[in-house]
This record gives sequence, structure tokens and C-alpha cells, in this order.
Amino acid sequence: MIETILDTCREYSNFYINYLNKRWDNISPMEYGTVLIVIAFIGWLLMRNGARKT
Repeated sequence: MIETILDTCREYSNFYINYLNKRWDNISPMEYGTVLIVIAFIGWLLMRNGARKT
């Protein structure tokens, strides 16, 4: 039972890892810019919230 669940999780994770790797290899400049903007926004939010705690 547990082995079946682990195999299913492993198959799903392998599928999504392969999908994301293929997506990343064929990313367009617009999509890359969007990724950078999202990372910058998340970093800005984390720094902004960190300043309030001190």
C-alpha cells in the first residue's frame, strides 16, 4: 500500500520536474522577464515585512 503511494508520488514528481525543465529550456524573453519581476516582487515583500519586525 505505502509502496504504491510512494511510486505514484515519484511518478508525478518526475513528470512535473521533466515538464518544468523542458519549459525552462524553451522560455521566451517575455516569460523570463516575468519570472524576474515575480522574484523581485517576492523579495521586496519579504524585505518589507522583515523591516517591520525589528
